[in-house]
Amino acid sequence: MTHHLILGTAGHIDHGKSSLIECLTGSDPDRLPEEKARGVTIELGFAHLSLSDESATYEIGVVDVPGHADFVNNMVAGVGALDVALFIIAADDGWMPQSEEHLHILNYLGISNIIIALTKSDLCEDVPFSIEMLRDELQETSIAEAPIIPVSSVTGDGIDELKLTISQHLQSYQGQQDHLKPRLAIDRIFSPKGTGTVVTGTLTGGSVRIGDSLIAQPLGTPAKIRYIQNHNQSLPQALPGMRTALNLPDLNIDAPGKPGAKRGLTLTTHDCGIPSNTLDIHLERLTRPIPGIKPRAIKHMETVVIHHGSARCRARIILHDRNHLNPGENCLAQLRMENELFVFSGDRIVLRDGSQQSTLAGATVLDPQATRQGFRTEARAAFLRERASQPDNPAVYIRTSLVRDKVLNIASVLNNHPFHPDTIQQTCEKLVAEGSVTRHQDFLIHSKWWKNQQDEAEKSIRNWHKQHPDLPFMPSEDLHKAVRSPANVAELLVTTLAKKGYQIIGQGIAHQNHRLTLPDDVKEIAKSIVTKLNLSGLNPPNKADFINTPAEDQAVKFLIRSEQIIELDAKIVIAATSLDVATRKVKEFIAQHGQATASDLRQHLESTRKIVMPLLEHLDTLGVTQRNGNFRTLKK
Repeated sequence: MTHHLILGTAGHIDHGKSSLIECLTGSDPDRLPEEKARGVTIELGFAHLSLSDESATYEIGVVDVPGHADFVNNMVAGVGALDVALFIIAADDGWMPQSEEHLHILNYLGISNIIIALTKSDLCEDVPFSIEMLRDELQETSIAEAPIIPVSSVTGDGIDELKLTISQHLQSYQGQQDHLKPRLAIDRIFSPKGTGTVVTGTLTGGSVRIGDSLIAQPLGTPAKIRYIQNHNQSLPQALPGMRTALNLPDLNIDAPGKPGAKRGLTLTTHDCGIPSNTLDIHLERLTRPIPGIKPRAIKHMETVVIHHGSARCRARIILHDRNHLNPGENCLAQLRMENELFVFSGDRIVLRDGSQQSTLAGATVLDPQATRQGFRTEARAAFLRERASQPDNPAVYIRTSLVRDKVLNIASVLNNHPFHPDTIQQTCEKLVAEGSVTRHQDFLIHSKWWKNQQDEAEKSIRNWHKQHPDLPFMPSEDLHKAVRSPANVAELLVTTLAKKGYQIIGQGIAHQNHRLTLPDDVKEIAKSIVTKLNLSGLNPPNKADFINTPAEDQAVKFLIRSEQIIELDAKIVIAATSLDVATRKVKEFIAQHGQATASDLRQHLESTRKIVMPLLEHLDTLGVTQRNGNFRTLKK
């Protein structure tokens, strides 16, 4: 079995990182002329190491990082996706300032699989004593128990033991899994003649194939893979954990006025999520100081530089429940960035000061699509604290998302997190089975909130009926405002209530037992109107004659809705009993004569044309009669 992994170096300048990598791999990771001239690693260097044991072969991409204080920013870009770190400490020099800062960075990025190479052992008179001194220096650090292997890149002493130790460390390491969420943080860009743009980086989260369509985030620029290389070998597919070179001929190299491929962009697929300029994080600071840097507090609203993958950008930091954060403390915080980044929940980031002279803190991303409003509320804190307790738990991710958003589209659940789609699907099914989540078609709904929505809706409808007994239904729009139902479940709320004994009437909803009635003070007015219309028969007063006050208007509308009076047109109403009489007479007359004109029926009904014409149109609408030219017949 072959495992693809990434090993990166860390350590102070001139402690022999590049020389050791060349000794291990046979390749000099320093590639720039300036690096050769100065003997100092400035940019990231890369090499390949192949190891094997009885159970597996390990194809290891090696990332050599700068040790000089001026190039820590480049160092951070190289250690964001390591499976194992090789911490380089010179036996003749010991623990140095950049050693401490590099250890802080590894800690902040969550890299715990660390081997210490004690280089330049040939220059040390007492190697055991140097190891003992180093152990004392490392007390109460994350690498206090890490193996220390004395090596010499000059004599070759210890190199075989170091390779064996690396193999042993990797035996229990599963390597990166394919979660169908490929991400490649670009760390190098070049354009060989006749080839087009080539980018390199460490592939994580998923595999990519020749022909795949990717997108360069946060630009949103599409790019298609023409070919793939790993350690100068052409491949049809790159797997997670590989140092990968991709030929993307339709992706231009970044230039003034023409944004394109550059370090800091992330290549991913279209369905992995979207970039953001606001992150909610759990912020932590180590207690141990970095030599030469005076410890100080991080201030609320301070500007910092954040490092994520190979990207970095400036951001303002908002502390949740305090105005400063001292070394050794942790808290919830928000980063409001000047530029967008493509980030997943659970990602680790490093914070350096605004002048980029010192490493301040590390953080775990809790919400990669955070909103700036309401950050310092207790509700947001509760949401973030639960996520911070188990940032790698998909059930916690979904549950907290629903606590915050109440309703989620299944498609949005898959965005901006590292979990395999099958894991999300299985987790959703489990949450639905236990009752904490309700699923309806493509929506996941917080069950407790959903029940409260329904209870509140029923209460609102009952109150509406009490306040408006003369109205047949509560308008759906008013219902949604009353319970503040999100737009994506507004229709679902109404249809759910319909299954519980409520009637959907036009654009509204009513309880099935609701009966139209009037307030007592309006009932007498309504009774008087009905009496007058009954007495007037088919020669009623104008509708406007009945409406001189709001109460009379309410009464007339109620009588029309309850069909006690019939509205023939905007100006004419008659009593329901009068309509019944007129209908009977019309049917009898036409039945006797076969057909009738409007004039014939007007005379028979002893009414006026103003009344009879809308009356006959009403009967046409009801299906009692039908018009054929100037005549009306009974409709079959």
